[in-house]
Amino acid sequence: MNFPPDDDSAGMASSAVGCPFHTVAKVPSDSEFEDWLQTDLRCSAGKREFQLGRYTVAHVRNGYQFLEALKTFRLDVEDYRKTGFLAIVPSCEPFDNSVDELRTLGQILVDAGLAESAGALINSQTVAIPFEVVCPVTNIPTVYEFFPVAFCPHARSVADPLYDPALSTPFLAINTTSDAFAFGMLVRDLSLRHFRVPPHEIRDRHELERLLHKCAVVWQNMSANTITSYNKVSEIPARAVHLSADKRTWTAPHNDPVFAEMVKEPHDHEMPALYANRLCERWIAALFDGQALMAARDGQSGGTPAFDFRK
Repeated sequence: MNFPPDDDSAGMASSAVGCPFHTVAKVPSDSEFEDWLQTDLRCSAGKREFQLGRYTVAHVRNGYQFLEALKTFRLDVEDYRKTGFLAIVPSCEPFDNSVDELRTLGQILVDAGLAESAGALINSQTVAIPFEVVCPVTNIPTVYEFFPVAFCPHARSVADPLYDPALSTPFLAINTTSDAFAFGMLVRDLSLRHFRVPPHEIRDRHELERLLHKCAVVWQNMSANTITSYNKVSEIPARAVHLSADKRTWTAPHNDPVFAEMVKEPHDHEMPALYANRLCERWIAALFDGQALMAARDGQSGGTPAFDFRK
């Protein structure tokens, strides 16, 4: 993985060489980043998008650089070239805990004009960035919301009060995605592969419904694999992600997709078995029944507090 060129990248990399990796958020080398992709990235959907070259990776040192990279990402989303944006935030400042790391990441969004206060942002605030794009399924202008979420090294430290391995990376990062849009791109991919046309050009309602059902099953399986994989790496059961017995919901020690939290509490979230099928129904209704399409934050609508049976 070759990172996008950055006028200051060489200087940043050299200044971070002497810093201990576990306490300092340095710039990962290409090989270190590739190792993380291969061994530590357990999100099946994320892996797929990286393999397809549809992930923007940029080094950002401040809010201005984040905003500039976000603008480029938005244009690529509009052209179906990208689906996810990983902003790596280099620093030679030693961090003692997740709180300091998260506050640093929160300040990036404040400086970008996407939040008012870093302190408030890391206390369970959600940032929804609306992208108006032509829907990859219906070909109708649609607003898809993209959500930045903070990831940091100390989230993998069992001694850290905010231990949460599902939100850990060996570098400071902000990951911005839209599950609804990414699912729509999966539908478009399979439509082009099997029908040689984008989904909206499939005129037979039954055929499109069959395709959407297949895609929803694939998306559900990818999500289940992701949750199962992250469940295995947690050393504290109460901080592990779990899949419900009926596979319709999943539980995490955080509320997805808030930017960050100062308290870890279990939250239940919808699986694709619920939200992907709902999206499919809306796409069909928009294409064949003339109904208005609103995708917004399906797939990342937020969790509901759950009774923690694991404690």
